[in-house]
Amino acid sequence: MKNIEKYRNAFMDALELEEDEVSEDLALGETSEWDSLGHMILISTMEDVFDVSLDSEWMSEFDSYKSGMALLDRLGVDFVNE
Repeated sequence: MKNIEKYRNAFMDALELEEDEVSEDLALGETSEWDSLGHMILISTMEDVFDVSLDSEWMSEFDSYKSGMALLDRLGVDFVNE
């Protein structure tokens, strides 16, 4: 499975979203599922799926679908060349 598919699936699993609810426009607080508790579940899911560790400063940077991809990219997760 490609990293982008893992990423989308992590959103669906952690936030209990349907596939059509996950888009690049998704952001923290814009859906009832991505609240503070959902955010912590999403962070934990991303750490497990991609075998990374996010410190508290980075957790606050992860506030949208796109910012999460950028953050994981900085941690070595490749979304482009897979």
